[in-house]
Amino acid sequence: MTLWKKRVAASVLALLVYEALVLALDRMGLVERLLSPSGAGVALALVAAVSMYALRLALIFVAPGVVAGWVLIAAIEARRSARPR
Repeated sequence: MTLWKKRVAASVLALLVYEALVLALDRMGLVERLLSPSGAGVALALVAAVSMYALRLALIFVAPGVVAGWVLIAAIEARRSARPR
């Protein structure tokens, strides 16, 4: 597996982890926990929320560049292999 394919696979995995975090935070009641703090529950919710937002930033700014780069590299390699020598 090439480096670009690994990066695209990592981007897809990050998207799946992000979706799982969003669902987990929804089930945990993130907003309710932050509005009525009760010790360890707030710490867990805060760590999960920070992780989710960091992952969201990576998906918004890094993943599109990785996928676009992979498509560009694949197009260049396809063109090189199709060219007669």
